[in-house]
Amino acid sequence: MDSIKQRIARHPVSAFLLILYPVSWILFLPAVLGKSGLGVLPVDIPAQAGILLVTIFGLTGVAYLVTRLADGKEGVRRLRRHYYQFRAAPQWYLMAVFGAPVLLVIVGLIGRGGSALSPFGNHVSGIPTTYLLNVALIAILISVWEEGAWMGFVTARLQERWGPVMASIVVAPCFGFVHLPLFFITGGLIDNARPQGFHVLEYAIYLLLLFSIPVRIVITWAFNSTKGSLPVVALMHASIDTTASGVVLATFYPGIDGRLLYVAIAVVAVAAIVFTRGHLGYHTEADAAAASLAPQPVRA
Repeated sequence: MDSIKQRIARHPVSAFLLILYPVSWILFLPAVLGKSGLGVLPVDIPAQAGILLVTIFGLTGVAYLVTRLADGKEGVRRLRRHYYQFRAAPQWYLMAVFGAPVLLVIVGLIGRGGSALSPFGNHVSGIPTTYLLNVALIAILISVWEEGAWMGFVTARLQERWGPVMASIVVAPCFGFVHLPLFFITGGLIDNARPQGFHVLEYAIYLLLLFSIPVRIVITWAFNSTKGSLPVVALMHASIDTTASGVVLATFYPGIDGRLLYVAIAVVAVAAIVFTRGHLGYHTEADAAAASLAPQPVRA
């Protein structure tokens, strides 16, 4: 009979998911049972505490554990290398940090004309703190560890077999499903509230499909195009989360439905698929070998 280690080595992604969900939901349990959740515990444990625990010890911890069991020390070194891949073309950093807010500005201009720019002029001094500082904090504390698992471990493996687009689509509901306990915590998914009635189904659809799929496709495109830079995709993920937050929407996009951001991201995702012919910047080892064997131009 095969050992557990051999089974994990043959099915690392399945092993990751089977370990991840129970571990993550256990880490969410204190927040779910606290006063902001089901009220079983007499203390208030905010959702952010559970998110931080799940991100570092759930997602990152399980990704490293499975990588060590499946691929040994060399596999761990390859995964760790993505965290230090800071070298990327400047446009990718600009897109990562400012892509989401610019998309929402474009949506506002289409819907409301030049008046959509007025809040920026009125609150320009708040951009470094309200927006940029939040992006940096979320990227460092949460997104880089989150994407180390979903992008650096899961998507990177699945795209070798299924290609980047299908891998992103498959990862999207898996990414959303780990957030299930947030439905039971006030402020977990909705500022100062939690989904009730029909909103539970609405948020489930957004989180598992309409939100996750375009975002995963765009993040996969950024990851592959920057040779696996987790800093870039962490900034991009943090920028999307920050732009869609209640504080930023109320300050810089009053009257604009934040969900339109994901419509705009979906347009970008489709454009990326079309213009890259579905490759999303991904090149197999065979592609790299073929490129190295291609005739080189004669230099004078």
